[in-house]
Amino acid sequence: MSDEQNGLNRGQFIRNAAKGSLVLVGSGGILASMDGIAYAKTTSTDLTILQTAFIAETLAVEIYSAIVHTYFNKLKLDPGNLGYFKAALTDEKEHLHLLKGALGKSAPKGFKLTVPAKYVRTKNDLAGVGKVLEEAFVSTYLGAVKSFNSQELKSLAAGIATNEATHYSFFDAILPGATAVLPAFGPKTLTAGEAAAALKAYGFLA
Repeated sequence: MSDEQNGLNRGQFIRNAAKGSLVLVGSGGILASMDGIAYAKTTSTDLTILQTAFIAETLAVEIYSAIVHTYFNKLKLDPGNLGYFKAALTDEKEHLHLLKGALGKSAPKGFKLTVPAKYVRTKNDLAGVGKVLEEAFVSTYLGAVKSFNSQELKSLAAGIATNEATHYSFFDAILPGATAVLPAFGPKTLTAGEAAAALKAYGFLA
């Protein structure tokens, strides 16, 4: 599968993310309230990271839900993989539930997510976009380990990064010629702003 066929590739995603950051704005304006944070020594930077993770996990839930309920049959995916996709959907729902509980009233509102049609035209397109997004999620959570002020949140981010890495490996494994292996020392880390900017640039976040 070529980058042109896929419509999205790791290098482009990371380069675009590095160009800038995105301020998260909800229906009530810039999200700055600390209400609902349940961790000690939490800062406004921690809040921004949590909000970005919330948006990313919402996207992940939508994508895995679409795979399980629509694209699995539509694209004639391997029947043996349905159990994995259902399990991954459960993982992402648990991540989202945890983040929602941590953010409380500060959970982002008013954002719109979409998956452009070019990313789900074929099963290889779907696997390709899944691979790129999961690597981006790993990069963002690894960046959060460095950036979080709260030790509890650092541990949380590391745990989620580990789980997302398994999802990356699964998507990569079902692509032609793939290795299912991340770089030896992990992917390049992303800040919350860089991750949000990339999601917006590639049409996932309005």
